Order: sequence, then C-alpha cells, then structure tokens
Amino acid sequence: MQERKFQIICDSCCDLPRACVEQLGIEIVPLYVSFDGENYERDYFDFTYHEFYQKMAEEPGRYPKTSLPGVEDYIRTWEPYLKEGIPVLSISMTSMMSGSYNSAANAASIISEKYPDVPVVTLDSKALTLYEGMLVREACRMRDLGMDAEETAKELDRIRHEGRAYFTIGDLSYLSRGGRIGGLVKLAAVGLGIKPVILFSEGSISLCSITRSRHKSLRELARQAAQYFINKKEDPSDYYLEVGYGLHKEDGEELKELFVSALREAGIEADPGLSQIGTMVGAHNGPYLMGIALQKRSR
Repeated sequence: MQERKFQIICDSCCDLPRACVEQLGIEIVPLYVSFDGENYERDYFDFTYHEFYQKMAEEPGRYPKTSLPGVEDYIRTWEPYLKEGIPVLSISMTSMMSGSYNSAANAASIISEKYPDVPVVTLDSKALTLYEGMLVREACRMRDLGMDAEETAKELDRIRHEGRAYFTIGDLSYLSRGGRIGGLVKLAAVGLGIKPVILFSEGSISLCSITRSRHKSLRELARQAAQYFINKKEDPSDYYLEVGYGLHKEDGEELKELFVSALREAGIEADPGLSQIGTMVGAHNGPYLMGIALQKRSR
C-alpha cells in the first residue's frame, strides 16, 4: 500500500460506525441536535444513536431540531493536518438538504489564505446517511491506492449518480413537518397512516409506492431495491450494499432477510451489511425508519 497522500474528513451525516471511522483513519465534523431548541449536542460525539432514538420513542410528538456545522468546526478539524502540509478532502452531506457543504466551502476559502500551498478539496456528496458513508469508504479506497485528493474528488463526482437509497418510515409526521413530500401525499399519509416507499437519489427524494402496513412497506422496500439490480442487470458484488435501521436492530434484520430473498428469487446472491441510521436523518424521519442504500464502486 502506498503512503497516504491526503486526509479524508466528512460530516457526521455519513453514519459510519466508530470502529469503521478508526479503521479508515478519517475525521468527523459533527452536526448538532437539540430536543429543546436551546441546548445542542454534538452528533456522533455526545450520545449514541440508540440513546437518541430511545428518547424520540419515549417522547412522541417532540421533534428534535438539527443544526449544521459552522465554518469554525471545519477549520478546527482541518488545521492540524494543514499545519503538517497534509492536503484535505472534505466530504459533506447533500447541499440540497443542509448547509454543511456551504460551511465547508466557506471554510476552505478562508483557510486557503493561511495555507495557500496545501490543497483543501470540498465535495458535495449529494448523499445522506449510509449512502454518504459509502462514498466516504470509496474515497478511502482510492486514497489507499495512491490517488490524490483532487483525483479522488473527481472520481467520486463521476460515480455518485450510481448510488441511491430506498427508505420507509413508521410515522410520516416527521417527514411532513420538514416539507419533504408533496401536500396531497402529506395529508393522506398523516390522516390515513399509509406507509410510503421513498427513493433518495442525486440529492432529492421521490415517491416510489404507497403501502398500507409496516410489513408490506418492508416487503415493497426490499422489492424496489432488488428491482434496481434486476433492471440494470448489475452484480451486487460491484456495489457497497447496506441495510439500515433506526431504533430496533431486529427490524433491520427482518428487512435484510426480505432483501436477500427478493434478490435470490431473481437468481442474484448478495450479502448486504447492516447498520444503524444516524441522528441527522433520524431527526427528520422518526425512530422507526428503515432503508437500503447502494453505491457502485469505481473501476
């Protein structure tokens, strides 16, 4: 393995487990969350995902608020590396749903005056949660192969359209409060308790289908994700593939089994990972969200 040419830093919406963060040698810039609108805690550092979801479940109707990292958060994390002459690649969640990337871009313009000879490359991942984390993992693979920060960012920008996430949630009141779904669907969802399957791709969300029960929504979620590989005639082994859950791990295990079965019915074998979805997405979707994320690796 060649010597690493740069440091990878990403915001906490990447939802990578702590052991993975340490193994990959990356740094996390936290977003912030509050249950009272006044006292904000650092995502990733000040609490566990399980503690966060448990609090949501115990206090239904109390909607947490999130806050983006400031310019100073990025500079504080980058500067120890820049002082040592180590370039930085900073990866942020989609700018269509957060100002995290804008904070990073502003921080880069400021810090470049102090360290003009050390590159800082900022990338809008156009992704969230496990989907963003997959791009970070791919960046680490490129770094370890000897690519530099600019080359890695350019390749991530090329491949990120070959990633997506499908998800469903237990209570649409969280999503409707954020204005992420159309008015008619929002009213029907809140009033009738329907369970949608939603696609997140290229920074935006769209409705795939509507179901009438939790179990049916999980089956449809698994079918939609499997259909992506069936339609494109793609091999899942060429992809990062992850099943995500909110509060209950057993829900994630059920969804993983449904997904593997849906693929197997089409003659496709796969062994997706299983991870807990983090705070930033959970705050806007409730404690019972479920998802399947995929991202094709670079060749």
